[in-house]
Amino acid sequence: MKSLNIYHDFNLDLKLYSIPKKFIDSFQENKRKINFINIDDKTINKQDIEVFFGNRIKDDDIKSYKNIKWIHLGCVGYDALSIDYISRNNIILTNSKGLMTNSMIEQILNYITTFSRGTHRINNLRQSGKLTRQNFDFYYDYIENINTKKVLICGYGEVGKRLSEILNYLDMEVSLLSRTDKKDFKSFTLNNIDKAVENIDFIINLLPLSNETENIFNSQVFSKMTNAYFINVGRGKTVVEKDLIKAIEIGNLLGAALDVFEDEPLELDNPLFNYKNIILTPHIAGLDSNYWTNQLDLFSHNLNKYLASNLSEMKNKIT
Repeated sequence: MKSLNIYHDFNLDLKLYSIPKKFIDSFQENKRKINFINIDDKTINKQDIEVFFGNRIKDDDIKSYKNIKWIHLGCVGYDALSIDYISRNNIILTNSKGLMTNSMIEQILNYITTFSRGTHRINNLRQSGKLTRQNFDFYYDYIENINTKKVLICGYGEVGKRLSEILNYLDMEVSLLSRTDKKDFKSFTLNNIDKAVENIDFIINLLPLSNETENIFNSQVFSKMTNAYFINVGRGKTVVEKDLIKAIEIGNLLGAALDVFEDEPLELDNPLFNYKNIILTPHIAGLDSNYWTNQLDLFSHNLNKYLASNLSEMKNKIT
């Protein structure tokens, strides 16, 4: 039986972006020999690529892989890909939806409670050598419980749905912003974003990147916010960063927590670093130590269904 080569782009020197040996070894007992090949291998013939597994594939890559049949994304987002082209050419596209949901929610909860309990202010006092209750008393009026606070969840996919349930359980007043009206909570569509952000305490951005959402958080929208906290774990290019900074400076925003950015990685001279009330994390909201264990379960299931031609039983199918 002919072996199957799986081409991947997990070739960075980071635990999340390099396939563990135990992951590869787990496929060696398969009846059909499975080989994992780095897509950067210069000896690769692009016409041999049937299965691709990774995060950084582009439309031009797909078009050059004339015999590709299945793409599995190690992430959730696929907004950079032409779904029409993939579908027209009968290419299977699956993603890793569900693997990062809990991690992202916990990260968002961490941001919310960091702001509400003043943890970021405490850290600033510590770093300046002024960590006393007397100095912290200056921030007394900013320390509040989150129950009864108003939160706007922008994007109502799997993470947004679960997050809305949790925040509602914590007695926060939940409203939603999405492409279509939702019945579960008070809901706004994207063209009503100016109205949606008014009088909101926490704005949580989970929106994917599209023509509709690119730069959607701009000066006009930030001007409608009052004493709000802005959290972005969606897509960096949905936010105009210079407008966010201006909103911080004039006080429309009390603080911001950003896990994604217009350009990544952040350059060290990026002005975002200059603000103590802006929390920065390096695109790790979906990260946890069980990623590869969970990825193995998902990819193994889909690979077995693919090899058996049971394509309808593959999980997380987009096309």
